[in-house]
Amino acid sequence: MHEMSVATNILDLAEKSMEGYRELRSVTVQIGELAGIETESLRFSFEALRKSTPYPDVQLVIEEVRGRGVCESCGREVHMDEPFALCPECGTYSVRITRGQELKLLSIEVD
Repeated sequence: MHEMSVATNILDLAEKSMEGYRELRSVTVQIGELAGIETESLRFSFEALRKSTPYPDVQLVIEEVRGRGVCESCGREVHMDEPFALCPECGTYSVRITRGQELKLLSIEVD
């Protein structure tokens, strides 16, 4: 379950970014549909980890990004819910991912 290590890294990055503030209120992350992260497992892992930090009330906010790709054969932009997609226009498997692999720490809210 690599979501536990992802949750650990998110908390570590947030803590390093606090710049002298005392309280970490929330952490907002952006996760792509094709990033290979199970968001519910990440929420569970974050919930378990936050209780052992100096910020047991910190909240995790997840912004999900839909997978998108462009067919290199016909140029059509398509939704992708898996890394290898069949182009609905021309039927080839030459769809290149353009969006949806993100895993970014967007912001932290501190006091």
